[in-house]
Amino acid sequence: MSRIIVIGPGAIGCAVGAALSQAGHQVTFAARTAFAELSLRKEGEAVQMFPATVVTTPKDASPAEWVFVCVKTYQVPDVAHWLEAAVGPDTKVAVLQNGVEQRENVEPFVPAGTPIVPVIIDLSASRTAPGAVVWKRIAIAGVPENEAGQAFCALFAGSFVTAETTKDFITRGWLKLCNNAPSGVILALSGQRMKVMRAPGIENVARAILRECVAVGRAEGASLDDALIERQIAAFLGADDDDGNSMYEDRMAGREMEWKARNAVIVTKGAQHGIATPVSAALVPLLAAISNAGRR
Repeated sequence: MSRIIVIGPGAIGCAVGAALSQAGHQVTFAARTAFAELSLRKEGEAVQMFPATVVTTPKDASPAEWVFVCVKTYQVPDVAHWLEAAVGPDTKVAVLQNGVEQRENVEPFVPAGTPIVPVIIDLSASRTAPGAVVWKRIAIAGVPENEAGQAFCALFAGSFVTAETTKDFITRGWLKLCNNAPSGVILALSGQRMKVMRAPGIENVARAILRECVAVGRAEGASLDDALIERQIAAFLGADDDDGNSMYEDRMAGREMEWKARNAVIVTKGAQHGIATPVSAALVPLLAAISNAGRR
């Protein structure tokens, strides 16, 4: 049994915290608002309940064996005080975030030399209330193939989450970005769910973003085959009409969005490699303006 602190009990934080509880670990949630129990339900199945330990101020936290960072990429500076309280000399930090810069996002806020495990999480989950989450389809966490990654995977033995190491973590990250970059911006700017992908001209917008994402990903060392773009377009067109994503949900709620991790990263890394990304460069300022409006 490991002592684990989960920072950010949103949809992913609650779902992963439930999996860790299911596996028999001592899980504490760092949250603004306390909740008494954890409710987990797979769509179409019965609810599972777990007792919840929640701390609402960093002074009530102490160094753990593992710290799971489950906040949005732009929220990391806001939880620096939690990291200071929860990360000790023997702590490993797992970063479950969108994008391809998980390690870079957290490294400035933990002591030098702290083992950081970047995690690509494929888990469609929705938080329905504090401490309550519903998930569907798949629950897979991918990490680099190293000692810390193997220790991360061992935490989930006996849980509903499949945790696995991969020799090519760079490719895994860019494959997910090829899904997130087009779908996030299109749903956020249109204000519609995945049915919008079948509207006239929309798949061409998605295809243009994908071409830029693939080009930059390859320059970063990802192995992305030529057929990837059309496979991803087919997945978009085959999605359920009512499917959404976190960018859409944040836009509809008037919250800040993860446009930097999902879209601006294509522009900035493209510039580093001398790769033109005109479509992404045109869309990013629109996302930034809408996202910044949500902060006021």
